[in-house]
Amino acid sequence: MKFLAIMGHEETRPQVRKLFKEHRVHMFSNIAIRGCNCQRSDMEHQSWWPSDESLGTYSSLCFAILDSSKADEIMEALERNPIAVDKDFPARAFLMNVEKFV
Repeated sequence: MKFLAIMGHEETRPQVRKLFKEHRVHMFSNIAIRGCNCQRSDMEHQSWWPSDESLGTYSSLCFAILDSSKADEIMEALERNPIAVDKDFPARAFLMNVEKFV
């Protein structure tokens, strides 16, 4: 068994769901993430900008627990056709072994 997580911009969530559906994989869940942008924008260099706030980015993490063969199929599909709303920031996939599932 494998744990497959795909994280990308929030707008990529429908495409990730479609990918899981095309491979007949039931998505276990998805999580909305508000991340930080590690590079400070010009706006944040202004003296009036709050120093402890940065412009966040909104992402989505979709994941499933699935058979190894299905996980490999999805990873290969992502390599061939990256999911992205901005080609410089494609969705990232993480594949891990599941030692035990209760």
